[in-house]
Amino acid sequence: MGDWTNCYREGMTAVAEPSRVLIVDADPTFCAALARDFEAREFTVATAGSAETANAQFAAARPHLVVLDLSLGAAVHALLRDWKRDAPEVVIVLVSGNPSFAPVVGALNEGARRFFGKPVTAEVLASELTHQTHTLGMAGLDPDGVDRFFAISPGLLALQGFDGFFKMVNPAWERTLGYTADELCAIPFAELLHPDDRVTATDEAIETTNRQTVFRFRNRYRCKDGSYRWLAWSATPSPEHRLIYASARDVTATVRMEQGLRASNDLLKRAVSMRDKDLRETMLKHETLVELDRFKDEVTATLVHDLKNPLSVIVANYDYILETFDGSQDALEALQDSQQAGHRILRMLANLVDVAQLNIGTLEITPKRASVSALLHSIVEQRRVLARTVGITIIERDNPMIYWLFDADLMTRTIENIFDNALRYTPTGGTIEIALQETGTQLGIRIGNSGRAIPPELRELVFERYGQATTALGSMNLGLGLYFCRSAIEAHGGRIWIDETDVLPTVFVIELPRIPPSTVARVSDGTNRSEVADVGLEPRG
Repeated sequence: MGDWTNCYREGMTAVAEPSRVLIVDADPTFCAALARDFEAREFTVATAGSAETANAQFAAARPHLVVLDLSLGAAVHALLRDWKRDAPEVVIVLVSGNPSFAPVVGALNEGARRFFGKPVTAEVLASELTHQTHTLGMAGLDPDGVDRFFAISPGLLALQGFDGFFKMVNPAWERTLGYTADELCAIPFAELLHPDDRVTATDEAIETTNRQTVFRFRNRYRCKDGSYRWLAWSATPSPEHRLIYASARDVTATVRMEQGLRASNDLLKRAVSMRDKDLRETMLKHETLVELDRFKDEVTATLVHDLKNPLSVIVANYDYILETFDGSQDALEALQDSQQAGHRILRMLANLVDVAQLNIGTLEITPKRASVSALLHSIVEQRRVLARTVGITIIERDNPMIYWLFDADLMTRTIENIFDNALRYTPTGGTIEIALQETGTQLGIRIGNSGRAIPPELRELVFERYGQATTALGSMNLGLGLYFCRSAIEAHGGRIWIDETDVLPTVFVIELPRIPPSTVARVSDGTNRSEVADVGLEPRG
């Protein structure tokens, strides 16, 4: 549509020259759609996508109406000045899909009739050819009405001129900014704007009501004391009267709240980002620790395997020598100490393997019905000679003959660990006491000693893996011994803890259920019923 197009249909007789419209817009899609709309209303249409083409079309056939898009930038003002100088009767209207208030007012100041936001129809634009009166301007020129309205309004009301000065403000401005009306009208309002807001308004939007375009935006105005207040504006320019009709609200508190929320949101995002980073680092560390733990278990298994066989030979030789030994008492005691140390090392090696299996859930207990009393007595007798050599008295309370379901190997090593721990920390002349009690479906075993007490806050720590409760009294536990004990007792469905009495500062308490959980599971599967069928039916002595 680069040339003028006569919209009369063939065969019709022209009774009047059709109105001519020039559409100047760099968007070919908008140009084509709007041109079809004008052609449907019997207009002769020309289009231009640049300032040079627009000037050529204007000169070729002077239009009655120009639709000029603000997207041409600085060229818009040059076109307006030239066309209004050479053809002041031409009606020029502005359009834009993304306007800013200042450029619109600047273009209106150069002589444009009106501004319309896109999308807009040919019907609305063509009405400007006959529309000569600006309704807002008529209302605003009634002095009495303006004075009364301005005086009583609580909002910020103003008439601003295209020359950049306030023409009229109401008393609310002095309450908000501190300037009198005369002071405000004497200062170009651009000088009151915050430097960051002078180029473009912030949060800008437009809306059209009753053919009037209203701009809504926010910016900061300087107060008389030097501070700034945020104002939210609604403004409509009136090119006929070279005035801007405007109202404003002080939204400083709202903006500061929004800024605080944005700052909090940014802080939260940073915290989440840091948390995610820490989580990733923690996961990497965890994976490294898991790998190190696996490597440690492999090394432990290798060491246990390599040490267990030769150590078993050494312990067996001690057992053989002691059966026929007829040497001095000192030599006998030395051999017995070495024998006990060898057995203790073998238990430690077994503990290492069992703890690893307990941690990964592969250790299965094998409960058998046996005498708990006999087990305790056997362990005591094995250590009675050693206890006498260090002046420790072992007391077995009148323990009844109780039969229970337990894994004999795990329970034996558990009791041995606790008993040997008592021997290490009971002073010369001290006492170790063992008691056994059955209460309903629970079995209680108590092994106490007269050694130093373990503070209550450390009594859980001694059962931790490689836990060491270090106090002013010294180390209360090293290694895996007590950790193994807790793991073995819990595998039986029981629990272990540390208590105290007036006579015995440290008492290890073991509590076992009548039927271990693993045995219950096997019974529910229909196997090993004979192991639990007659629990508790053995005579007690």
